[in-house]
Amino acid sequence: MSSSTEMKRNEPAFIGIDGGGTHSFAIAVDSTGSKLTTADAGSLNFFAAGLPKARRHLKELSESLERQLPRKIQIARIVVGCAALFSDATKVETKNLCGGILPLDRTRVVSDCQTACFGATLGGPGVLIIAGTGSIVVAQNEAGQHQRVGGWGHILGDEGSAYWMAVEAVKAAIAAEAGTKTRLSRLVRQWFKVRKLTEIVPIIHGPDFTKERFAMLASHLARNVGRRNAAFRDICRRGSKELAAQALAAVKLARVKMRPLPVFLLGGVLTNNALVRARLVAALKNSCAVRIAKPRLSPLLGAAALALRDAGIELKAGIVANLVHSDSDTTVVSSKRG
Repeated sequence: MSSSTEMKRNEPAFIGIDGGGTHSFAIAVDSTGSKLTTADAGSLNFFAAGLPKARRHLKELSESLERQLPRKIQIARIVVGCAALFSDATKVETKNLCGGILPLDRTRVVSDCQTACFGATLGGPGVLIIAGTGSIVVAQNEAGQHQRVGGWGHILGDEGSAYWMAVEAVKAAIAAEAGTKTRLSRLVRQWFKVRKLTEIVPIIHGPDFTKERFAMLASHLARNVGRRNAAFRDICRRGSKELAAQALAAVKLARVKMRPLPVFLLGGVLTNNALVRARLVAALKNSCAVRIAKPRLSPLLGAAALALRDAGIELKAGIVANLVHSDSDTTVVSSKRG
């Protein structure tokens, strides 16, 4: 354990949890925003993983933190960002997930996109666009009110996400089978390690083939095809267009007035796919003045910052600086939405 052994036993701790669709991470900080310790476990998405499994993962996080922190330390506030939610959890949802594991009177459960947005903006106005395995957009106005667009999951939406791009690439490869096989279809077959495209069907429907694994196809194609393939360029163009439309819709719904509009980009697609990122930024700039800004904190530290704020602690520059240092110092990284 790091600095937690050196802290005063009566010093309260504040816990942030990023409960993603694949993995979950927790961090405990003190009242100055300095990291005490971290933990990780499986998904807290009780829709995808099921409530019993989500509770088991949450218990693993709680017990890991408890083992590492001083025995008599007081937990002042806990904020859980959960991928299964669109907004604040109801009392019933909070009890179902956290009852018997976390102190309900000091625990707040919200959507993981809320903790990600707060981490990016620190409560200021702007729009956060997340495109990883899944996708979602959150806009926050000058009064701190936020609006979400997208985030419906891989079955109902997630346009512009890595999963969506992978599905679109396979569809393009299938269409190409009726005519001349293209390099795109060849790369799809190579990635699945099959000779015929029809052989991917049992693989995709297999019990061990997850949406996270399918999403990896998008980054593979971005590295090996990129701008050179017309079909893949079109997929990137459509994905960026969808993300831009969702972002502008969220900004309108939230009534964000600030211009240039602060835009925060998060997720593997927007980090690693230069074509999607460039087209997204261009589409936004065609509609209004924008300023691309780096998220102030990760979603995990966003949850911790919310816990501090909920406890009445003002997020002054020194505390934010300590949280930023915690971001760079920790070996635990926040999960992608899924």
